[in-house]
Amino acid sequence: MLKVVGASWQKTRIGTYILIGAGLLVIGAFFIGYMERPEFDGTYCATALWTRRSGFQIEYWKQQNDLVNIPTGVARICYKDSVYENGWAQIEVETQRNYEDWVQAYAAGKLEGSLTWYNIYNQWSNTISTSCERDESSKNFCEWLRKLLKSNFERLKAKAAVKAKVDHYWHQLNLFVTQLEGLADGYVQGAIRARSELEEEIKLEDFLMMNAAADIQDLKIYYENYVLPNGTVGEDAGPDQPKNFFLPSASMLTRIVPQENSPQTLQLLFGHSTAGSYSSMLRIQKRYQFHYHFSPNQRSNSIPGVDITFTSYPGILGSTDDFYVVKGRHVQAIVGGVGIKNDNLQLWKSVDPKAMVPLVARVMAANRISQTRQTWANAMAKHPVTGAKQWITVDLKKLGVQDNLYNVLEGDDKHDDAAVVLNEKDRAAILERHNQLKDMVWIAEQLPGTMTRKDVTHGFLVSGNSSWLANGVPYHQNVLEASGVSYSEDQRLTAADEKELTTLEAVDKYLRTHGFRGDLLGGEESIAYGNIDLKLFSYNARLGMSDYHAFAGPIFLRLQHVQPRAVEDQSSGEVVRKDGSAPSSIGDERLSVSIEDAASLAEMELITERRPVRNDMRAIAMARIGAGPFKWSQMEEGGGHMGHPDEWNFDQVSPKWAW
Repeated sequence: MLKVVGASWQKTRIGTYILIGAGLLVIGAFFIGYMERPEFDGTYCATALWTRRSGFQIEYWKQQNDLVNIPTGVARICYKDSVYENGWAQIEVETQRNYEDWVQAYAAGKLEGSLTWYNIYNQWSNTISTSCERDESSKNFCEWLRKLLKSNFERLKAKAAVKAKVDHYWHQLNLFVTQLEGLADGYVQGAIRARSELEEEIKLEDFLMMNAAADIQDLKIYYENYVLPNGTVGEDAGPDQPKNFFLPSASMLTRIVPQENSPQTLQLLFGHSTAGSYSSMLRIQKRYQFHYHFSPNQRSNSIPGVDITFTSYPGILGSTDDFYVVKGRHVQAIVGGVGIKNDNLQLWKSVDPKAMVPLVARVMAANRISQTRQTWANAMAKHPVTGAKQWITVDLKKLGVQDNLYNVLEGDDKHDDAAVVLNEKDRAAILERHNQLKDMVWIAEQLPGTMTRKDVTHGFLVSGNSSWLANGVPYHQNVLEASGVSYSEDQRLTAADEKELTTLEAVDKYLRTHGFRGDLLGGEESIAYGNIDLKLFSYNARLGMSDYHAFAGPIFLRLQHVQPRAVEDQSSGEVVRKDGSAPSSIGDERLSVSIEDAASLAEMELITERRPVRNDMRAIAMARIGAGPFKWSQMEEGGGHMGHPDEWNFDQVSPKWAW
């Protein structure tokens, strides 16, 4: 065509090339349009690099499907924020042992801070910022707390730097401090990288407050009773009346029983339900694989607890839920804890908060350096200042060595009157088996300034005594007496409960029906506080396999089939069915709550808010726990919930880890 209009041969060739190129582009676009594009699930990964000359650098890999082949560097991380999908975010961090421990710790913290910066901001805004600005007394408490934690952190940092060279425990505390500094720096880097103009800066003091969440309750008790002038807090507390409170409803159930098809091996059933403010429900499942050493010397041995999985929150380097699964070359254990009641404020007179080590740092140090449950308990016994807790830790490896030991030790079941005659060989075998089982289960309990720990393995092997329901009442007799807490048989599992609790499903059901939700109190009594999750864990010793899943959000009964609806008798406050019958115990799928524990629920307390709730209203709230999932839109006043879904109706989650 160009030649017809008189164009030169050169222009004709150029025009031909352009037409061919355009045709190829059209064909290419056609094929590209039909090509299968990669689908990403929202997992973002990054790698931290370090050299002595250039320092730390972070390579971001955007969304990834091939997590296994993410470059290792000094540390690598993969993070998925799926809170709107299942109520949990997920983080996996791995460090490399050929780098110095402080480099590993700082790199891990910086990676986590840079990828989770937005959720850290939301968590801080919903909890610390909102609570501390509520009123004048809240501002004063937070100002005192920030100063205390900052000076305490500087003292801890200086002391740990010196003692880390000669003490394994202090080396781990030093690494916790380093990781926290990396987290704070990574938060700033993540916000800058996202070109975010945050309205407020999160100072180091507030990172310390988030990581001291387990200590704040005790610190406030100390503040109100020993820092403020008498009679300046609370209208109901007189000048000479001690001020105390307890966060209710956190519960933990541990059951160890012989397996039905293999009575020579044991099975662990474990359930844990955290109690907390609904504002704190930005949840993260975390896995830390930190290849630390026992000392700063890289030639020292690697720590036993290399691999720690736990439930946590943005900006916090441990589980303030107090739920951990610890693994390593020589260790496989579970650690769980709940708050403990203490009515004896005289114990605080011997405690100096300035000498405290944050509970979350102590637990992570104990998890890492302990190969046995006894060494874990001994490590936890250091610096028992704040964080009133009761803990259980179980050595999962020892569950497989049971050999009907308790039957032999208790006597001959067939001839109760006959003496048990054992030859030397049998006696030696029993003694060896006993030594193998020793140190399997430990319970440790901390009050201000003291901690009691004891090997309770034999108690868990005695038929009919193989369970423990931890709900804040001290287990050890000396702790019970020291705390001044009254003990009630209603706070123990019944024989009927023991018979029912043979599966994780039964544990799930028990914790739900005995849980608490403050939003169901109704009217002005409603409070955004209660059981905000449920974790279920089992271990099959015969197969060497574990099963773990978790639910996020305030607990409720999941309806499997329709039952007669239970309604409240307004005249009596009792719960009855429409057919006039009373609800049954745990066997009812619809609503089977027992409200006998309602009177034991104590005054509820958020970080800076005190509000008593009447016992009858607590009972009604527990009975209404079958009302369905929690919705923020149905709360008149509930605190901050930036980044939260409105409705918390999620199924179970079992994390799948890449490394």
